[in-house]
Formats: sequence, C-alpha cells, structure tokens
Amino acid sequence: MFCVWLCLFAAMLSLRLSENIPGEDSGTNLPEGLAQEKKEPAAEAPAADSAGTAGGTDENSSYVSPLIRVLLTDSEQKGYMHEQVAVSSESAIHLAGSGVTIPPGQTEVITAADGRFMDGKIVLETESPDAGIAVESISRARGVPVYEGTLEIHKTEQGLYLVNELDLETYLKYVVPSEMPASYSQEALKAQAVCARTYAVRAMENYALEEYQAQVDDSVSYQVYNNLDRQENTDLAVDSTAGQIMTFEGEPITAYFFSTSCGYTSTDEVWTGEGGEAYLKSVYVGSDSPENVQSEEVFASFIQSADASDYESEDGWYRWSVEIPAEVLDQRLEAYGIGGIQDMAVLSRSSGGAVTALEITGTGGSAVLENEYRIREFLSVEGIPVTKNDGSVTEEMNLLPSAYFICSGVFENGKTEGFLLLGGGYGHGVGMSQNGARHLAEQGYGWREILNYFYQNITLEQIE
Repeated sequence: MFCVWLCLFAAMLSLRLSENIPGEDSGTNLPEGLAQEKKEPAAEAPAADSAGTAGGTDENSSYVSPLIRVLLTDSEQKGYMHEQVAVSSESAIHLAGSGVTIPPGQTEVITAADGRFMDGKIVLETESPDAGIAVESISRARGVPVYEGTLEIHKTEQGLYLVNELDLETYLKYVVPSEMPASYSQEALKAQAVCARTYAVRAMENYALEEYQAQVDDSVSYQVYNNLDRQENTDLAVDSTAGQIMTFEGEPITAYFFSTSCGYTSTDEVWTGEGGEAYLKSVYVGSDSPENVQSEEVFASFIQSADASDYESEDGWYRWSVEIPAEVLDQRLEAYGIGGIQDMAVLSRSSGGAVTALEITGTGGSAVLENEYRIREFLSVEGIPVTKNDGSVTEEMNLLPSAYFICSGVFENGKTEGFLLLGGGYGHGVGMSQNGARHLAEQGYGWREILNYFYQNITLEQIE
C-alpha cells in the first residue's frame, strides 16, 4: 500500500487552469499547466472491482489526512505576488508567536512594511477551529474566498506571497466543486474526488513550488482550489472516498482529466509524441465499436458527424467550429520567419485523433508544430467567435478548445482569407473526461468502474 510519509512532509514543510464547465485542463491537467472550462446523488451500481483494482471501503475511520500547502494566486490567477493582504474572520485571528490578536469582524491590512513580520513571515490562525480566514484582497468566482487551516504571509523583495496550509481532505472539498459541478451524480463526483486526491498526493511528493514553501498553487496549473465554496454533494463525495488514490506499480499516477471528449480520449502521446505512462489509454467514450481515428479520412468523417452512440453527443463542447482569419495567423507566423500563411496540414494524430503535428506553410517556407498544447496555443481563438454543438457562440476563450479538429482553407479570388476548423471536445483529451464520467454515472457505473474505464492497470489504494 502506498504510504504518504508525513514526517518527511513535515520536514519539507519547514523549508518549500471562466465558464463553469468541468475542468478543461486541470493540472491534472497538463505538463505545461493549463487553463480550463468549468464545470443528484445516484446510488452506486454494485461494482465488482476490476482486475488490478482494489475495492477498498468508502470510509476509513483510521485514516488521518496529511497536510497540504497551497500557494495562493492573485485575483487574476496569473501571479503569486500581492502588494497587500486584507484579512478578516468571524473568529479572532491570532498572529502566531507575536501575542497579537485581530478581533472578530475586523479587517486587518498587512503590507511589506508591517513590523509584525517574524523571520520574513506572519502566520495567521483562527481562535475557533471551525472558522476560516477571509482574504478580502483576493477575488474569486465565489466572491471573497475564505480559507480553512492556517494562512502564512511571506515577505520578499518582489512583494508578499500567501500559503494556505490545511488537511488534504478539506482541501479537496474546495477543489472538487471548483472542477466539477456539484449537480453531477455522486458516482461521477466520487471519481473526480479520487482523481483530485491522487493528483494532489503526487504533487505533494514532487514539491514543485519549494521556493515558495508550497506544493501546489490554486490555479489550473495544478488544480483549481477555492474558486467556489464547498457544496454538500461534493463534500459527501470526498468523505465517501476518504484517502483513496489510484496507483500504478505502487506509485500515485498523474490523474489527468479534462472537460469533454469528442468521443475519444488519448494517451500522453499528445505531448510526448509517443505513449509514456502505461496507465493511460485511448478510450472510445460511447457504446458503438471504436474506429481507427488516427486515419485522416476516418477522423474527418467522424468529427463531421454527431453519433448518438457517443455518450457526450448532446454536450455543448462535443462539437465546435471556428474560422480564424489569415491576418491573425500571419501575425503569429512573424516569429517563425516564413512569411504569410498559405496552408495548414495535419501530419499526425494521436491514437484518439488529436493533432500531434501540424505543418504550417507560409510564403517563405514552412514550420511544423508539435504537442497539442503548442498547436492549440498557435491556433488561439481569443476574441474570435466559436460556435458550439448547440449553436451558441462564445468569444470568451484563449486556447483552441481542443486539438481534435480538421482544417480547411477559406479562399476568395485565389487569396487565403482564413482557415475553418471543425473540431470536438474541450481540453487536452487525456485521462478522464468529466462529462463522460457524468454520463457513465447516469448509466449506473460506480466510481471504481468509471476510473477503470478511463485508466488501465490501476490499483485503488488507501493512503496510510
């Protein structure tokens, strides 16, 4: 059984990706760190645990949740530095080690010039363990975010940064509703909770933000945390799977998930060019027989259709279209030095149909873009209308919705006016489709079955 080494964490702690759609690309979401489209209880179908999958129990009274350290971004979630920090609480707030107490209901503004910093930091903790600390200088979708646990304010030459330390299970209760709508079926929410916990445990091991004395941040670069308040349904999903994570060969997996599939998922080949992790697989998210969508002809036929046997065929991002003007692409090609755009051609696709290599031909040469994220970034639709599956139009996007697309030139009088992209899905398309999980749950799949549908050769284990 995989074990989280709490003493090791304690020693390390003393040092170190909108619309409310399910996670577009959560840290789980990408090697680069991504962005995201946001996101009634159902009885669990009797789920015989698949081969290689431990059943576990829904609740484990002996489980003690480890602590996680979360770096808080600014209001735009683009940076870590804050000019000042304004805090308040329904409870008294103690400044640890200073003897100073902020009365209940009083807003305290802390700047770098504050004389109460001790060894470069101020540690805030509420007198009542049930009360949280509101950070009024930060804005989130929920309004002013309130943080449970302790809040550390660190002073640097560049400004102040904030670290929230709390137990992992409480952290997850602020992650799951920020990544998946609380209205989804319990089994889908449980699957999301296990994905989120697995991702967090792996991140705790990696300690990638050691320079900030943190293990994750609260943005889509890791997992969206505290963008929305806790919800009863998502709290229940976290409690029902307490301590459960997915492992492969004894180690927690990187539990990639994303919003919506086009009907297929891919492996991490979308970033590496070849499949890397043995627990990731390309999945057909439907009830029909899968096709070879690596074939350009087969994929083109598939993406231009809407098959009712695809579980997500009624979802908004199942299919989409966008026309990107040539002048927009010309500006982006300036960095490549190949002149104005003339053509685009798909060179390769992943096992699930995502474009993994795209050749751009200009008036003065050509360039090949590899990696789905790089391709989606080059084909950014910021400020460009995208038509969704239901006919609605949105311009509130940055990246191309996904790399599952075909493209064709739009010409007028022999001149390239732009390119029409017909695509499907939202997000990187690796791991679990959150809307796919929702539909599976509605069909009676239990959370274990859902996880085994999207990941292979995994074992469900209890953190010890």
